[in-house]
Amino acid sequence: MTKKRLLLLVLALIVAAVGIPISAQSDPAQDNPNAQITWPPPVYVLRGEFEIRGSANVPNMANFFIEFRPLDEQLQPPAGREVWFPASLPNAAAVQDDVLAVWDTSVVPDGIYELRLTVNVTGGTAITDAVGPVRLENTPPPFAPVVLPTNTPVPQVVQPTTPPQPTAIPTEDPTPRVTISTPTGNVRQGDGTNYNIIVTLTQGTVLDIVGISTTGSGWYNVRLPNGSTGWVAPSIVTVSGNTGGLPRVQPPPPPATPVPTPVPFTATPTSSANLVAGIVVLEPATPTCGQTFNVGFDVANLGSTASSASGTVSLVDVRAADGSTQGTTIGGFPILSPGQTFRVVMPLTVSTWYNETHRITLIIDPSNAIPENNETDQQRVVEYVLQKGSCP
Repeated sequence: MTKKRLLLLVLALIVAAVGIPISAQSDPAQDNPNAQITWPPPVYVLRGEFEIRGSANVPNMANFFIEFRPLDEQLQPPAGREVWFPASLPNAAAVQDDVLAVWDTSVVPDGIYELRLTVNVTGGTAITDAVGPVRLENTPPPFAPVVLPTNTPVPQVVQPTTPPQPTAIPTEDPTPRVTISTPTGNVRQGDGTNYNIIVTLTQGTVLDIVGISTTGSGWYNVRLPNGSTGWVAPSIVTVSGNTGGLPRVQPPPPPATPVPTPVPFTATPTSSANLVAGIVVLEPATPTCGQTFNVGFDVANLGSTASSASGTVSLVDVRAADGSTQGTTIGGFPILSPGQTFRVVMPLTVSTWYNETHRITLIIDPSNAIPENNETDQQRVVEYVLQKGSCP
């Protein structure tokens, strides 16, 4: 029996022993085959970048997103930690029996969790579907058994009279590429819809990826057939190949916004959320080369209404001398009520340029997925000197 099957069996026996049902649907009244998670199933082990599959394709759908929360030994949310954390950004594109999101489990501690899909419907009630428990295991336990073969027969070597021709083994192309997944897709001059369109491509067009935006927007810098480059949104493409080594590319400055002629009017006050960047705390206060440290970042809602969804925080560590990127990560925060503050804790390891000043830039909701009445107070920048430690 393999380690994964043994772990699944033990977890299933624990669930049966305590009499707690395994959940695959958070609200039976909302059971909808077009708004559900079909993979992973309950009692499953996840690690690394994991594809969450299912469907999000209902009439008048505004968007959908995936969230997660930890469970205790009784497979219940720990007291005081019932909030859900984002596993993906809101996505407005319909999905039917395909990949809903790719969850990077390596930034989450190992343990037992529950997943939830939320589909927001314009003018209607949001539809949810939950799956749990699932186990995150990026670090296998040290006692995992290793089975060694015994009494392996020694194969008999037969010398052929004529050497056989080697059979070509097909290899997977690791080149990172995007494929236009919508009926048409716009390639723009920068990483946002406020940039001008360079060209509109049809569904199925394949382009090589040059890099990914340094702003945290998630947009890809791609090479066009004529040799020039442009930018595409992640929501209109599917990605293939090895994207682990993609460089960060600085997009051009945003185009100037035309100043309209002011027209006198009586403003109607509106109420909305306002996510504001708070204090930044490094633990330990003096990071050391090659050793993981935590970056704590306070996110506050100073608006008059709750935020519409959970959100993310992007973190970029650069060498202050030349602005070169030395480390990146993301964190998440739940839906925040008016006046509520939540501390996002993000682990980071930097192993380059010790005894020099580093600059950390943190941005709340970098893709502007959460509507706000003020988008200018979402960033914090802090500097520190990386200690040498045991780095060579």
